Formats: sequence, C-alpha cells, structure tokens
Amino acid sequence: MGLFSNYEKVGKGVSKDPDNKIALFRFIDIYTSHFSKLVALNFIFLLALLPFAGIMFVEYLDLEVSVYYILMYVLFVLSGIFVGPAICGFMKVLRNISCRRPVFIWADYWRAFRLNFKQGAIMGVIDMFAVVAMSFAFPLYYRLGEENSFFNIPFLICIVVTFIFIMMHFYIYLLIVSTNLSLWQILRNSLFLTAIEIKTSVINLLTTVILVLASVLLFPWTVLLLIVLPSFLGLLYAFNCFPAIRQHIIKPYYDERGEEMPDLSYTQPTEETEAVFVDTPETEIPQEPPKKKKGKKRIR
Repeated sequence: MGLFSNYEKVGKGVSKDPDNKIALFRFIDIYTSHFSKLVALNFIFLLALLPFAGIMFVEYLDLEVSVYYILMYVLFVLSGIFVGPAICGFMKVLRNISCRRPVFIWADYWRAFRLNFKQGAIMGVIDMFAVVAMSFAFPLYYRLGEENSFFNIPFLICIVVTFIFIMMHFYIYLLIVSTNLSLWQILRNSLFLTAIEIKTSVINLLTTVILVLASVLLFPWTVLLLIVLPSFLGLLYAFNCFPAIRQHIIKPYYDERGEEMPDLSYTQPTEETEAVFVDTPETEIPQEPPKKKKGKKRIR
C-alpha cells in the first residue's frame, strides 16, 4: 500500500483503539504478525526439552524388566525439573506477545526459564507424576469396571479430575510467570479461574483435543503441524486466559492497596497518561504541494 498511498492527504490515521476488533480477529492479527517469532519459539522450546529426550537412552541399557520400568518412570517424573521451567519460558514469551509487548525471543525465554526455575521445576515434577498416576489408574479401573460395574465410578472420577487438571494448566504457568504467589496459591487460584471462566476453559480444552487428535490420527501428513501447533495453542491460552488473571487476581491485589495496576492496558493510554502526540485529523489542513523550482535537477 505504501507505493500508492498519499501520506499528505488528511484522514483518520492510525486507529487509536486497535482492540475494538472481534476477539477472533485480534487473535488472528496477533498470530499472523508474530508468526516467524512463534515458529522460532517452538524450536527454542524443543531445545529446552532436550534433557527430557535423555530418557530414551534407558532403552540401550541391559536391565531386568522390572528395573527397566522403575527406572523409566523415575526418570520420567524427574524430567519435570526441566519440563516445568521450559513451559514457564514458553508461556512468558507468549503472554507478552498476546499483550503486544516488545519481545526478544531468545533473551526473554531463558530469563523466564531461570527466574521461574524453582516453581516451574516443582510444578513440572507434579505434572509428570500425574501423567504416570493416570497411566496406571485408567487401565486399572477400566479393567476392573468390566468385571464389576462399581469400579466405573472411580473410572469416571479419574476422567473428570483429569479434565479439570488439564484446564487448570491454562492458568497455572501463566500465574507462575505473572505473579509472586506461592505454588499452593497458584493451584488454588487456577482451580478458581477454571470454574468462573468455565466457558473459556472449555473452548481451550475442545480446541486442544481437536487439534491434537487430528495431528495424531492424520500422522504423518500432519508432521509439519509440530512446527506451529505448540505456539498456536500456547498463544491461544495466553490470549484467552491472561485477561482473566489480570481481572480476578492481579487487579484486586492493587485495588486493596489503592495502587494503580501496571500494564492494565498495553495499547490504550489511561486518562492520567499525558499524550505525547494527539491525532486530530478533523483539524488538519492539507499541505499544498511544493512549487517546482526552475533550473537543473540535483541528483542525490
């Protein structure tokens, strides 16, 4: 458009409120304008998960079957020490992108990885342990339920708990990188947010299930989705869930202290903010084109 635009013409200029679009269009705009950064972030995230891949070396050890499985499960749970902080760095960058903040992918990722390492590692271990526990619980109760219908009850409870636990993760790591709450408070608030924002939580869950199932069922044709899917889902969680965190967790904290909440709006100036430049197209006067001077042309 720049080749055919007349910038001396009076017009409405740049929109003062880019957030007045429908949420879906805003998300698409953010995603497409940061697509290259999101792809780069996926590769950094995979790089941070390399220690997790070290579990595969157990395959090459000559071990008894029982020892093999014990070692595999122990290493799987301990891999959460790296998985948790990796997710923290991942979500911190995606949160900033969703809020239209300036982002330096490499530096911001590893800074968040380092600063949130303790809570991220503990949460990562909890997540890995939960995966192991569910991998035992589901087959066990399903098999027992075929023999005795009474065990269908704990099987259904496992399903409900799993879905709730997954939906809590739409908020857990965002809370870790955005607040100074203890891990117990983060888990409690994540459950609270999942309940009061149930519509958003269900939308995130359904989108995740549909895309992951499609990627698995259509493999290997969907192998290229691995380049974009993690950051797409992460950006979706940040875009949908961080406003709720800001509204229900961060804002009340500052309201109780009578302080102004920082970063309440990333695109709109507040009433107290002094504008450096005010765009008033209705008062602008079109400039007259410069008069041509006679004489030889100067080549610059």
